[in-house]
Amino acid sequence: MADKKISVAKYLQIRLEELGLTHLFGIAGNYTAPFLNTILEDKNAKIKVVNDTNEINAGHCTDAYARQNGFAAVAVTYGVGAFTLLNSVAGSYVEHCPVLVINGAPTNKDQQRSLVQGMLASHMTGDMYSNINVFRNVTVAAEQITGSSDAPYKIDAVLNACLLYGRPVYLEVFEDAWRMECDAPVTPLVERGTSKCKTSARKAAQKVAAMARGKEIIFWGGIEIQRYGIQKEFLDLIETTDTEFVTSILGKSIVSENHPKFKGVFNGKASPKDVKEQFEKAELKIGLGVWTTGKNLGGFDVWKDDTVLANHSGVRIGASYIANVSLKDFIIFLKEELTKVTFSAYEMYDTEKLPKSFFVADVSIAKNEKPLLTYDTFFKRINSFINSSHIVVADAGFPLLGAQGIRIAEPNGFVAQASWLSIGYSVPAATGVKCARPDKRAVVFVGDGAFQETCQAISTQNKLKHDTIVFVLDNGIYGIEQMLVNPNPFRGDDKVDYDIPDLNNVYDYNEMHRWKYAKLVDVFGGKGFEVNTLDELEEVLQQLGTIKENTIIHVNIPKTSIPEAIAYKTEEPGEDEFLDKDWNLC
Repeated sequence: MADKKISVAKYLQIRLEELGLTHLFGIAGNYTAPFLNTILEDKNAKIKVVNDTNEINAGHCTDAYARQNGFAAVAVTYGVGAFTLLNSVAGSYVEHCPVLVINGAPTNKDQQRSLVQGMLASHMTGDMYSNINVFRNVTVAAEQITGSSDAPYKIDAVLNACLLYGRPVYLEVFEDAWRMECDAPVTPLVERGTSKCKTSARKAAQKVAAMARGKEIIFWGGIEIQRYGIQKEFLDLIETTDTEFVTSILGKSIVSENHPKFKGVFNGKASPKDVKEQFEKAELKIGLGVWTTGKNLGGFDVWKDDTVLANHSGVRIGASYIANVSLKDFIIFLKEELTKVTFSAYEMYDTEKLPKSFFVADVSIAKNEKPLLTYDTFFKRINSFINSSHIVVADAGFPLLGAQGIRIAEPNGFVAQASWLSIGYSVPAATGVKCARPDKRAVVFVGDGAFQETCQAISTQNKLKHDTIVFVLDNGIYGIEQMLVNPNPFRGDDKVDYDIPDLNNVYDYNEMHRWKYAKLVDVFGGKGFEVNTLDELEEVLQQLGTIKENTIIHVNIPKTSIPEAIAYKTEEPGEDEFLDKDWNLC
């Protein structure tokens, strides 16, 4: 076996199949054709090549597949394809998604001709390191393969780094190198492990347990619980200590939200009122795998003596920091240490006695009054529509803030790019979700502006015969952008009457060109509906169970409707309102 020779392309295929890859996403190009053909010609190949509509959609799709499958790969063409993909890969890097970028590059002959004669082949800049140098900023390993002698080493090196760190890696292969022969793999790739110090983890756990003595504690679960596959250890901690927990918005659905100890999503000021008030009253808040990113904290100050933050790199306890700690080890040791001390499991409220609508905004409706179709009334109805057969995919902005209150029964049943926040992520991400979890139905919540960025993904979903449901929430504006720079138009009766006319209205540059979204199915395929009232929404929801194809539902929302979760922003000055002398900024 050791002396068996195979092509570099076949070597990579074998390694990807070893990692359980079933779908390879991307945009085909001649520089990657030898690799794609290798898979195509193999009648026993376990990988299906999925050609998407553009590279950014392929990238978002790959990212979501990785979140559900544990590893994903995308193949693009040098320069024009790779640079278009960059945004998606940066998102995967920030949010710790294990993605392999395969970039097919010009041949060795093309590279030499560029250096000697200054003649550029397609998609070249004249710098043979231009692509790899860019991607080094958003990957944990990057290699360039120009021949076959070191190809196995470089392929294994980047894949092992991807598994170890759970973040993107980059592999650039010259076109002629794909067909060159190398040794076949003889040993498996290394398994993801922890090289952290158990002594440090136990020391941190002992210190936190000492802090918990005599106090009311609550756990705050974050996305690293899912990324590092330690849901079992997290639940063991919860159930052994009989302690309640909330999650961050990034960590939403790390375990089933039907768990009796789950008490909601804490997102700082953007949390449901009761969740925010009750969580902040706990005497000791123990964050496990929670990231300190702006949209994940909602303005909550974590740098306090009553908050512990444990991550896969270390544990911050008050003003001290213990480095080189495995989160898994810390959770295991914390469970042991907490059994040795007396503490109180903080009780936020009795979830069992709360109505099912608790986790979404409370919508007060006068007797005999027909409720309007707003963000809050929409998501209140959707909360009872979503079930364990669905995986929710929420886009950045108002849809994410509305969807954070949906109760998710399925572990890993909520997908959102809640840190990088690239608008339009959700629609192509649903493609990756369905490919990774064919037994589930993806349900997308996306704003009109975000949908216009990546709507071609609907075409790919129909090509693959998916049954994704896409709710396009159309308020006609870039709502979150307007809210950040000038929330005045959303203040209703409390709207300030400025002498500067532009401050009184939604800015022209935030106004969308209105599309007939439900009609796009005439181009892409699938079913389309448009709803303007809750009654019309109800009629469509009743039909969805019998529709087995991709569906777009155009939901018309009033321009100045906002989710309750972001209403606090209307009480603060926007960035542009700082210019007005009447705001007290002290």
